[in-house]
Amino acid sequence: MNKDTLKTSFAKRLIKWYKKEKRALPFRENKDPYRVWLSEIILQQTQMETGIKYYNIFIKSFPNIKSLANSSEKKVYSLWQGLGYYNRAKNLHKSAKIIYKKYNGLFPDNYNELIKLPGIGKYTASAISSICYNEKKLVVDANVFRVLSRFFGISKDISKSPSYNYFLKFSERVAQEITDFGEYNESIMDFGGSVCLPKKPLCIKCVFEKDCFAKKEKKIKNFPIKKRKVKIKKRFFNYMVFEDNKHILIKKRIKKDVWKNLYEFYLDENQHFSRKPKIVGKKHKGNFKLISKNIAKLSHQVINVDFYRPENGEYNLEKIKEDLNMVIIKKNNLKNYAFPKVIDNYLKSES
Repeated sequence: MNKDTLKTSFAKRLIKWYKKEKRALPFRENKDPYRVWLSEIILQQTQMETGIKYYNIFIKSFPNIKSLANSSEKKVYSLWQGLGYYNRAKNLHKSAKIIYKKYNGLFPDNYNELIKLPGIGKYTASAISSICYNEKKLVVDANVFRVLSRFFGISKDISKSPSYNYFLKFSERVAQEITDFGEYNESIMDFGGSVCLPKKPLCIKCVFEKDCFAKKEKKIKNFPIKKRKVKIKKRFFNYMVFEDNKHILIKKRIKKDVWKNLYEFYLDENQHFSRKPKIVGKKHKGNFKLISKNIAKLSHQVINVDFYRPENGEYNLEKIKEDLNMVIIKKNNLKNYAFPKVIDNYLKSES
């Protein structure tokens, strides 16, 4: 089969596979743009199994745009806790408010309006507009890079920005005879997410196995090509936990940094933290005992996280709160605050 024939038949074969094998996912029950949007935002940087869990939590708490728009940011963040990349939650809330006020609660029905919303980029705008409104917009994401590069043997470095437009135009040629663009987009996303996996692809279940370039050339691991290496930054977070039997001190992260708008304990970011007597803030002096160690692995950072507790439990939380500009809360209210996953895990281990 020549390349031109492969291109014209690819989309049709893919959709035929999708109609037979597509996964039953809760956000596919209808083409409600709110549900499609919510699922797309949650599934960014998130495994499907985890994403479905959070999707169900959000739909139960916020069944529509109005309920999400009228919710507090604190509530949204608390439900998002554990998903990471918290800027998604912030933009989700901001977009809900805009849609509710500017568009009277009705989702924009075209790509050009959708992409203006916070947190909605080319991929998400294309997914919503094609799936919900059948606009001729094709998605380009990690699944598309992987499926097309393996099948057609595309040797473009996806870490370079021109590759996006190359794959977009390539997709347009592949799908030129398609009439349901949303169905095609869902087909290639589902295929990449269930068969043509990044690691250990299920070639034995692949309808394209005989024609796949990467399979025939035994170069599956070579595609897609990505040469740029991400520089990983190492950081050291030392948290000092001030608490009594019923209360604990926390503080909101407000600087432009990881975990912005989440809560944490008193932080000393220092690679050479000493447990010896030291002054915390202006007044509190004492030894600190290491109680827990953990590591937070982010996309561009690895953070060594250590938790310490003052060895002398005789201290005044009110005075320390004022000195360190923190807030004192009851421990039974911790569930109402959003923490980075590493702190949430610590709290669970201590409860």
